[in-house]
Amino acid sequence: MTTQTRTRHVGVRFIEAGPIAYCSPGDLDLGVGDYVVVRMPRGERLGWVVIGADQVLPRLVDGPVRVVDRLASEADVTAWRTQTERAKTDAIAVQNVISRIDARVRVASLAYDLGGGRAELTYTAKEFNGEERLHREARQFLGVSDLDVEQVGDRDRAKALGGVDVCGRALCCSSWMGEFPAISIKMAKDQGLAPNPTKISGVCGRLLCCLAFEVDAYREIVGTLPKVGKRISTPVGRAKVISINAINETVRLRMDESGQVIELAAEAIRRQMGTAIRPEELDAEVEESIRREEEERRALFIAALEPTDKRAPRRSSRSAFDAPGREVRDERPLRDLDASAVPEDRIDVPRVPRPPRPRPTSSS
Repeated sequence: MTTQTRTRHVGVRFIEAGPIAYCSPGDLDLGVGDYVVVRMPRGERLGWVVIGADQVLPRLVDGPVRVVDRLASEADVTAWRTQTERAKTDAIAVQNVISRIDARVRVASLAYDLGGGRAELTYTAKEFNGEERLHREARQFLGVSDLDVEQVGDRDRAKALGGVDVCGRALCCSSWMGEFPAISIKMAKDQGLAPNPTKISGVCGRLLCCLAFEVDAYREIVGTLPKVGKRISTPVGRAKVISINAINETVRLRMDESGQVIELAAEAIRRQMGTAIRPEELDAEVEESIRREEEERRALFIAALEPTDKRAPRRSSRSAFDAPGREVRDERPLRDLDASAVPEDRIDVPRVPRPPRPRPTSSS
């Protein structure tokens, strides 16, 4: 039986907080922190191992794989430091050359190989069409045999230059963050931040990358609560949600009847949501019939307590022994009769009683 040997790779970085390049170590036994020299299309580059061979997942290795040429010697490290300082100085000088071509072009980064004969230049610009002239004059000024020129974005320039952001700390992109997260204005709104560009933008002029760090936690907290602007039904009346403080986990409500603003704990609202506290839509759909029945029952109870001067109608004289279908009229109300109003022929004359009839006697 033959066993297939898994290809070994290590993760190497060439700049601080830069992208990780997966390289084949060959026969070298490399560990995290080792300085290595990798042969690139434009010369040799010095980097350091950040992921060991036993930590690299095969699915992460994508694209062309470079081969580690050797462990970096003391001379290699010295050459790398020399070329790094040279690149910082030349980046300022070449900016003056490029500004004569187009003042809108800004140098983002400049890097030399270990030999110093090849360089990579990145820049930012809007609607710039003079890249051929830029390449020619920059190559002539730097005195290199091969120059690679690439246009990048504002975030890449901030990452290459470094600096301090509005929070007072070093830029995340240049200190530890390897890749830029996708940022949208909706992330700021989900965290209760006003969409003011001056407040939520970084030194690069783009939206702050840190907007993506805690947005999932905010959405988890706010997602279980009624949204701002929604109306809800509470045990003390209906109210409108005016704000949600995700950090303190509190909700502010304005009561409809009194206009009073109250603050409730988010956990208390979660426990009572759907029972004592309900959205207005659910309250209107599910419990409208119950409310109507309660109002009718209350109205009947109040009507029974109110005094009335009306006489109750008399019951019908129809009994259970009357034939079915026989029409039975209600008894008319009694009234006092005046004898003068009755015709004479209708007046009853008292009759004289007749004498008793003689009873027959039996003959002897």
